[in-house]
Amino acid sequence: MGGAAGETTAKEARRREILDAAFAEFAAKGYGGASMAAIAQRARASKETLYAWFGDKERLFTTLLESRLGGMKTRTALAATEEPSASHVLPVLAEDILRFMLEMAPLSEAMAAGAAGDRALELAGQAIRQERGRFVDYLLRCRERGEIAFDDDPFELASLFVAMAEGEWSLRLSTGMTPALTDEIIAEHVRRVTRIFLKGLAP
Repeated sequence: MGGAAGETTAKEARRREILDAAFAEFAAKGYGGASMAAIAQRARASKETLYAWFGDKERLFTTLLESRLGGMKTRTALAATEEPSASHVLPVLAEDILRFMLEMAPLSEAMAAGAAGDRALELAGQAIRQERGRFVDYLLRCRERGEIAFDDDPFELASLFVAMAEGEWSLRLSTGMTPALTDEIIAEHVRRVTRIFLKGLAP
């Protein structure tokens, strides 16, 4: 039994290595410029392994996005299980949004530069829309509980919160306005975002 568990752990670690290699390749060359052969070479794996585990480049790209979004979804879900109130969940979500944005910046820049191709943009949009839909559902549940009040389009409110969470940190970091984004800076930012957002939606 221990051997089987060890094999599973080793396979999961190898899978993460391949996804990290895929991230680097997509970020460097965009969706259209990246190839399964180049990703395999970067990951020091065979193309056969990539095709066996992920099917094709489209599925690999989708899996990469899902894996990055999955960590954010898990943390937010755990926070909601512990304490479903907006004042508890939103800071966790805001931090995850900011960290996700910073982590995905290289890939986003490649896509924005036109290197990714329409299919990559469509796949990324689908994944992000699914997560946005979950956030909208949460806002609606908070309204049902009387924690917040709004008549606006909940999708617009979700988009506003995401924009507030992202802030201008990418610009500040790229221009040197902020040398580094420390855990303390992030913690203060998400507290401020949550406070302002909830103040605007106070019942």
